[in-house]
Amino acid sequence: MKIAMICGSWPPERCGIGDYSEALCRALEVQNVEIIRIRRDNWHLTSALSYRAQLRASRADIHHVQYPAVGYGRSILPALTPYLLSSVPSAVTLHEYEIFKAYRKPWFAPYARKSLTRIFSRTAERDAFAAAFPRRVGTDHILPIGSNIPVATTDASREKGSIVFFGLFWPGKGLEDFLELARLLRANGQSHRRLSILGAPVAGQEAFAAHLRKETGRLAIDLHEGLPADEVATFLSKHEYAYLPFPDGADERRGTLAAALVNGCIPITRHGPATPDWLKAATLPADTPLSASVLFSGPTAVVSDKSYLEKPIAAAAARYDWAEIAQKHIEIYETLLNE
Repeated sequence: MKIAMICGSWPPERCGIGDYSEALCRALEVQNVEIIRIRRDNWHLTSALSYRAQLRASRADIHHVQYPAVGYGRSILPALTPYLLSSVPSAVTLHEYEIFKAYRKPWFAPYARKSLTRIFSRTAERDAFAAAFPRRVGTDHILPIGSNIPVATTDASREKGSIVFFGLFWPGKGLEDFLELARLLRANGQSHRRLSILGAPVAGQEAFAAHLRKETGRLAIDLHEGLPADEVATFLSKHEYAYLPFPDGADERRGTLAAALVNGCIPITRHGPATPDWLKAATLPADTPLSASVLFSGPTAVVSDKSYLEKPIAAAAARYDWAEIAQKHIEIYETLLNE
């Protein structure tokens, strides 16, 4: 089986979907699927003929588009993939469909009318697409993203009661809540509890990063910037809890949540309308920093016996395992080829 994997960005470009695509390719290759990575510098519509020639030259059994990606810009060319070589079955993974405004709907129409298989990372995305294109052809599938952070390979000692935050240094993404949790815990006399932040600064947010460095020093929070993925995994594996207060709640697409789960942390997060039951079972709910702080003090503090979380966390972590995700892709590909 040969798959042409199409993405607008590939590592080392900074693009989460490019990282996902590369990790998926490697997992499929481990299972003896031949992968042709389609890379292009020009995705303008005027380059459609050269793109078609590139697809034809790949001699792939299936064309699989990962959409969107930074490198595509706003080009509609990736959406035309099913039409450029209509004799080859096509699949598309639609990431973050709900973020697109109504005027971008034409970009997705070809995926509804011509792509035989669509893959979504969460139920809400699939449902939104189904509502927009009720007469779509083909089949829809839901596969959670894999963790871009590997499972730690070192035998780290997990520090009881330690709490970590993992994510980019970006305002409004939960870091402010983590700092507030730290203030509450320190004010409550918990000066020796280990608190850590793992992440990286973002261009254009230098002032926020400077504020973060100042606050972490004042609150005795360990700050680790720009660590490679294997070191991030090691640090996660040393912490008992991960406080990840996503503003609109946890769901299947959260890469930082996936990284925490596969490395054995107990996640503390918000449960929102899109949080599936299996994630609710594997996480501790906390809507605010105050409610999170209560988990560590007072009459509702987390008890020492947390064994009831072990099986749900292990089951959730398995969903983010790349070998399992690759196998599910292979099953989808085989079905597509047999139709």
